[in-house]
Amino acid sequence: MEKMKVETVSRKTIKPSIPTPHHLRTFNLSVLDQDVLAIHYGSVVFFYPSDIVSVSQKSQSLKNSLSKILLHFYPLAGQLKDAVTIECNDQGACFIEATSRCQLKDFLANPDPDLLKELVPSTDPKAIRSTLACILLVQLTSFTCGGTAVAVSVSQKFADASSFCTFIRSWTAISSREYGSVVVPKLIGASLLPPLDTLITSIPPPTTRNCTTTRFVFHEPQIANLKAKVAAAMGQQQQRIRNVEIVLAIILKCAAAASQSKYGPSRSRHSALLNVVNLRKRIVPPLPGNTVGNLIWKYAVMFNESDVELHQLVSKMKDEFANVCNDKVKRIKSKKGYTQVQESRKQIAQLLNGKSADINTYTCTNLCGYPFYEMNFGWGKPLWVTSPSNFKNSIVLLDSKWGGTEAWVTLDEVEMAIFERDQELLAVASSNPSAPTTHSRM
Repeated sequence: MEKMKVETVSRKTIKPSIPTPHHLRTFNLSVLDQDVLAIHYGSVVFFYPSDIVSVSQKSQSLKNSLSKILLHFYPLAGQLKDAVTIECNDQGACFIEATSRCQLKDFLANPDPDLLKELVPSTDPKAIRSTLACILLVQLTSFTCGGTAVAVSVSQKFADASSFCTFIRSWTAISSREYGSVVVPKLIGASLLPPLDTLITSIPPPTTRNCTTTRFVFHEPQIANLKAKVAAAMGQQQQRIRNVEIVLAIILKCAAAASQSKYGPSRSRHSALLNVVNLRKRIVPPLPGNTVGNLIWKYAVMFNESDVELHQLVSKMKDEFANVCNDKVKRIKSKKGYTQVQESRKQIAQLLNGKSADINTYTCTNLCGYPFYEMNFGWGKPLWVTSPSNFKNSIVLLDSKWGGTEAWVTLDEVEMAIFERDQELLAVASSNPSAPTTHSRM
């Protein structure tokens, strides 16, 4: 495919349809938001085929509906004042319109992570200085065939994956005039877990240097076969093992093998997986699903070099998940809970700071289970949904439209060259197959 060129046509600021009241002008973040870096954005890209609705009509509909939904999600139109405060000054969200000189079907035939970045609104502070570092950025890119990509980027200082999904569902409901489906967010901020007087610790920005990103699609039948084998080895019912656990176990096993192959058997290297627990249903008392914020507990799962079998990896993940849910989450609002939050964040910071050279730290963003393929802005459901990331040792998981799981994996260049040839991996996953293209007008 000829290298895709994306040209920015316009950059506008979308403000809430009604000014935010004075008493809501300051939004205080919680302790769980406090040490999240302001440069971290979560991005999801929705691809739509061409139809009878023109691109200009789509653009106007998106901007009008965005202005209306910002009335409810008003912090997204504000500006970060410091590590624990959003100034809800109605500065607005950044809305970018761009064009691509290729056909959507050509792009979907071979999704390229480098080209995919061209469809995502820039989150580089220097590039968006004119927008005063918006918390929410949107980019609408039109292809020569009339197909479109809608990319949404939200600062992780404000929203986790569940909050992101709540926002998109409400925005699409307004855009498609399904007003009864609009979900009004519950913005609790610091009222649940007030921030500490000082930052818990300093976490460095992730690196993208000397890294390669590859997309893999794990097939449902092969996942089911492995799940049965792992369940038998663990002495558990197959239903208690999740697809995500199987996929993560395969990725971690093959990534560890690639790392060992790079450094040689003489250098012992351990692994850590950084994962999260959604607190909404597990905190006491539970929170409604429309609660918006970073309501996640970050935790580390440590693996020794001997924990390389799939059932061992799955068992480790399950044990640590249960430990967090049954012990730490229930006490999170207590004094001891705050202490545990600090200890957990310090451990994660040490792993991300690379203070232990013999530990490979992987981060997982799990977007499986969210109804992204139901997001209809008024011109149909998306052909394909994805979430790009190019940070070293990052793993992004999403549901595949046709069943199974998609994974974007970013590794050191040398390790990726070994990883993507691993026969155990390729027995259950395809390397960057074509994205769904079942529409005739692309």
